[in-house]
Amino acid sequence: MRNSDENWNNLFGEYAVDETAWYGDWTVYSPNQIVISSKQAIRGFRSNSGNTVITHMNRYVVADGNIEEKTWQIERATCNQPDGVVHPAMPFMRALSFGEGATAWIAPRFVPGKSFGVEFFFRNNNWRTSVAIVYGENGCLDRIVHIQEHLDYFSDKPLSLEASEISGNWIEKKRSMTADLSISPEEAIQLSFDQFSSHHKMISLPSNLILMLPERVNIDQPIQIAAAQRTAEHQLKYFVAHYAVTGAFTSLISASMQRNV
Repeated sequence: MRNSDENWNNLFGEYAVDETAWYGDWTVYSPNQIVISSKQAIRGFRSNSGNTVITHMNRYVVADGNIEEKTWQIERATCNQPDGVVHPAMPFMRALSFGEGATAWIAPRFVPGKSFGVEFFFRNNNWRTSVAIVYGENGCLDRIVHIQEHLDYFSDKPLSLEASEISGNWIEKKRSMTADLSISPEEAIQLSFDQFSSHHKMISLPSNLILMLPERVNIDQPIQIAAAQRTAEHQLKYFVAHYAVTGAFTSLISASMQRNV
């Protein structure tokens, strides 16, 4: 199977002709974690019988309680590219997936003078958390979009507002995906988050989410953008996107981690 076909199946293989809908609370933060805006929205997906066309619908709940809807067709024949799936609404981004909800939207290249960013998705049964990290045309961190979703309905379960912290050494089982969508076998290594502290801004968000990111991106420096979600007292799910000094995307890492206590 081609890498691109495996990636398509990891992204969309679970969808059927009946719609799968994620009901979410969307919050936009400034770089200093000030809430800029918030809203509720539903992200819906359904497949045709051959899984060759995915219909993606976003329904936004507006101030008067009405629904505004946007719909896109993601066609396998044209959108399934060797470097990831192209969404018609965001042709400058690519969708990558390891399967089982471990998914990311990444910019295939950082280009000075243009906006740049990534979005990571964390799946935990009927809950899904995503975070989009967006840099402006000047290369500075512009905003963070945090989305907490529940399958099939809006949940009245409150988000965890407790600030999470990560430090020390962790044992991780990781997989890597390169720019050609090749996925490495799972391997176990040890990681220390202390290495991020001097070069990256650490941000804690609701739903036990921790971001590790540069406040500014530059073309002559490698870029590393990471996010982790605490799933239990000593467990984390983790993503990191790597870019070379040329601005080209090089690898995406997905890992499950256990604190080395």
